[in-house]
Amino acid sequence: MSNLKKQNIQESYFLDTLLDVIYSQKLKDIIIYKGNNSLAYKNIIISTANSNTQMNGVVKKITDILKDKSSLSVEGKDSSWLLIEAKEVLIHIFTNDSRKFYELEDIYFDCELIYQNG
Repeated sequence: MSNLKKQNIQESYFLDTLLDVIYSQKLKDIIIYKGNNSLAYKNIIISTANSNTQMNGVVKKITDILKDKSSLSVEGKDSSWLLIEAKEVLIHIFTNDSRKFYELEDIYFDCELIYQNG
């Protein structure tokens, strides 16, 4: 398992699996927040991709992992901001310029930071 703070083992395994996909697709500047009571998600992942092709590769890998496709929702294909809902995890993938523009990390200021790389 990664160095994520201890969570429920099943949640941690799923989160580690998603993190492995993100690393295998060479995304960078990865941040993971633990959702708070006001959010519908247990975890929020924010990362940066170099291209739309790279973003779409992440979607394909996550789709392959999730046998139950009904628990996967994807918005923003072929744009500079890709949003993936995978079970109770929300994944934001940006291009470099979009991440700087939206500064999404500011929205999650009251969430606990549980992982950061980059």
